[in-house]
Amino acid sequence: MSKSSPLFRPEVTAALGSQWMGSIRLAQPLSASLIAIVALIIAAVLIAYITFGSITKKARVTGITVPIGGQLSVAAPNAGILLTTHVKEGEQVKAGQILFTLSTERQNSQGEITALVAQQLASRADSMAAEQRLRQSQYQEKKQALQQRLANLAQEHTQLEQELLLAQRRQQLAQQSVVKYETLQGNGYVSAAQTQQKQEDLLDISTRLSTLQRNKTQLQANQIALQSELDSLANSLATDLTQIERAKASLKQEAAENANRQAVQIIATQAGTITALTNQPGQAINTGQVLASLIPVDARTAQAGKTETGSLEAHLYAPSRTAGFIQPEQEVLIRYAAFPYQKFGLHKATVVDVSRTPFAPSELPQNLATTILSNAQQAINGFNSNEALYRIKVRLHEQSINTYGKAQMLKPGMTLEADVLQDSRKIWEWVLEPLLVIKPN
Repeated sequence: MSKSSPLFRPEVTAALGSQWMGSIRLAQPLSASLIAIVALIIAAVLIAYITFGSITKKARVTGITVPIGGQLSVAAPNAGILLTTHVKEGEQVKAGQILFTLSTERQNSQGEITALVAQQLASRADSMAAEQRLRQSQYQEKKQALQQRLANLAQEHTQLEQELLLAQRRQQLAQQSVVKYETLQGNGYVSAAQTQQKQEDLLDISTRLSTLQRNKTQLQANQIALQSELDSLANSLATDLTQIERAKASLKQEAAENANRQAVQIIATQAGTITALTNQPGQAINTGQVLASLIPVDARTAQAGKTETGSLEAHLYAPSRTAGFIQPEQEVLIRYAAFPYQKFGLHKATVVDVSRTPFAPSELPQNLATTILSNAQQAINGFNSNEALYRIKVRLHEQSINTYGKAQMLKPGMTLEADVLQDSRKIWEWVLEPLLVIKPN
């Protein structure tokens, strides 16, 4: 009988006999779990950010604060000496109020030129007035003479009408006599010579009647000619008086211009506040030199019966590559140069209007052009100073800045930078934009 084989291999028996030390386990450090959890959280956050997050496109532009009604420059129309300044810095003025008086007197060997010219103009005015009276007197005399002649012709016409009636009656009687004599001649009571004599009398009367009718026609023609002459006389007088009035008006204009050469009063074209007074009385002024700035009254406060001029708006100037997607009602975040945004934050505004055509550098406001172009060069990369700019009007939500617990009012001419908030899209739309714009054929 052979020896039986063991149920398990010797190696298994040896392994089971050594388990008094415990089972084998692979050790996993705690940091790996944390890393996995954190990775999952980060992935979830990224997915949520890409899904729900959005990106807002911004257009960075520069600008300046200006009064809503604009800012008018009060300039000298003529060269001269500033005699009087009738207003003070910050004073509110009314439309038509005198602001400045300029002296434009000129002297020669005979005295002040303006006064000499005024004397000559006064002499010409007297001469024209005398000529006007003379023309009117001549017209009255000629009119009376023509009217008298017309009255005489009317009287002659009446007499001629009576003569015509008598001649026509005589002609009728003569015709009746001729008929009677022809009848008597046929009966042998009168001779042919007597009948012929009556016929000759009828011819004489007919000739007289024809002459009277011709005289009547000539008389009517003379009446028409005199009436036409009387009408043309009135038209001629009206023409002469019109020419004289035109000459007098031109003379008054010359007199006004001459008086203007002696002293010029500069008035306010609109109600508002005077700022930027830079000249003193006695100073020489050139033609077109700016004497002050006028900030007109805000139209909105004017309708309410007030005369306030503190409302400002911002004018932003953007090149064509930036202004393409800027539209009214877009939100704007403003950073004022005078109030650093690191301390005083950003300030909201709203786009009101975008100009349809760009402004060339020469078309920008003269007192603001240099500031606008220099700020644009600093804020916009690659900006060319000769590049045309679109003007963007912006309505400010606040007219003051809270600085250290105190409201600081904004002033005209403050420079600023602005970010115009434009298109806002989800991040996943921005990432997948190249695929979304593809359209199947």
